[in-house]
Amino acid sequence: MFLFDKERTGRIQSSHVYDNLPQEIWKISFKQDPIRCAESTPVIDGNGNMYFGSHNGCIYCLDSNGSVKWQFVTEYKVYSSPLLVEDKLYIGCNASTLLCLNLEGELVWRYDGYLAFAKQSKLKRLVINTFNHLFYDYEFKKFMKINTWVSPNLVNDKKIAFVFYGLGLVLLDKDSGQVVWQKSLGNPGYHLAGVAVVADEGKDLIAVIGQNSGLHLFQEDGNLRWKKKPFFRSNAWANPSIDPQEKCIYHTESFFNKKAILYKTDLNGTTLWKREFPFGCRASVAISRKNFIVFLGLNGTVYLLDKATGKELYSLAIASKDRGLWTSPSLMANDHVLINTKKTVKKGSLICLSEKAEPVWEIEYAKALSVPVIDSNGFLYSATWAGDFYKFKK
Repeated sequence: MFLFDKERTGRIQSSHVYDNLPQEIWKISFKQDPIRCAESTPVIDGNGNMYFGSHNGCIYCLDSNGSVKWQFVTEYKVYSSPLLVEDKLYIGCNASTLLCLNLEGELVWRYDGYLAFAKQSKLKRLVINTFNHLFYDYEFKKFMKINTWVSPNLVNDKKIAFVFYGLGLVLLDKDSGQVVWQKSLGNPGYHLAGVAVVADEGKDLIAVIGQNSGLHLFQEDGNLRWKKKPFFRSNAWANPSIDPQEKCIYHTESFFNKKAILYKTDLNGTTLWKREFPFGCRASVAISRKNFIVFLGLNGTVYLLDKATGKELYSLAIASKDRGLWTSPSLMANDHVLINTKKTVKKGSLICLSEKAEPVWEIEYAKALSVPVIDSNGFLYSATWAGDFYKFKK
């Protein structure tokens, strides 16, 4: 699943680590126009098959040799990372849609969030659509489109948590796709950030950010435990991350590429600390097994911050291109950091940093926004916007 666990810690589950430069086993190139590939984090089953979405509008299954076993064609780009539960895949796609597929690539059920939105009252739809139309993106010089960015999460091993355009947070039965409950996250209705889940006293809690309506913590029965207000004109892109040991939530809010605030909040809704940066952030925080978290700025710098205080321990500039660190980092079992970068319009790299933000190794290839993954057999996977998907070994 996205960032490897329900808490979205960014901790790779495999015990294998890459202390030296990886060796390429194979690379496959997807032919498409325009040439773009996976921003989606792949999931890998027990047979070594990989599942991920692509910007060409397809969901793919590759076998361990890199051959395409099947592809499921959707509309528009697929940003969402799949959730693998038993023998089913759950993945967001299209204009606010969640799909459930079996491992043969056959549709089990779909929930069309935009169709559900269209069934609401005309007044409610008018308010939401008018508000969103006014939410002009000055960075990209265009109005926001209805895209599904979010990756699904699992609640109580039985329900799928997802956020939809104009609906907010929706809990669906994993077997039938039926709605369990639905909660609004306010306006605007473009919910980009996603969901983190943590167990507390035998019950799951769901942390979710509205795009401009702050951090919410829901109980698994749908009751709102608390809500934190955002700063004025904030725009939340990054998935919240939860430290399962400390039971604290890290989340960011940005004002384009001019300002970001990183918050640490406990499960009672108390802000333990916050830190402001003079640039934006779109990456989720990775939470080490030790004393630091990893924060990526759109200024191209990696920051290792002290968990207890938020103070900077180490930092390193690794991408000169504006918005060069868009993707989220992952952490190997030794807490070394893996990051895909965008260094120019076309070029980027996969970088490994030590727990002191020192370069360990780097692979230069095309710009890349996917999150690197290591499977239980120790193979490393990554993808680039040149349409290439890689498998590496030690």
